[in-house]
Amino acid sequence: MSIDLVSRVLYRDGAVLILDKPSGLAVHAGPQGGEHLMLYLDQLRFGLPKPPELAHRLDRETSGCLVLGRTRKALAALGDLFAKGLVDKTYWAV
Repeated sequence: MSIDLVSRVLYRDGAVLILDKPSGLAVHAGPQGGEHLMLYLDQLRFGLPKPPELAHRLDRETSGCLVLGRTRKALAALGDLFAKGLVDKTYWAV
């Protein structure tokens, strides 16, 4: 399967990128292997030397907004916000 992440970008600036993660796609490699988001992050470089990095994770079967840092400084700031509980999360069950 090939996934076009560029079409799933909801927001992008010089520091962060917000991605609409589809359900069924893990963010990291699992013990059984298989497809995961990390395989496709290079699509989201948009001219930067390195792909963005995950500021948090969503479960494989969860779809929704995934926040990525585009620089080390941004990733550290995002990590701090998540660690301190300053990010509001809303989950909808359908």
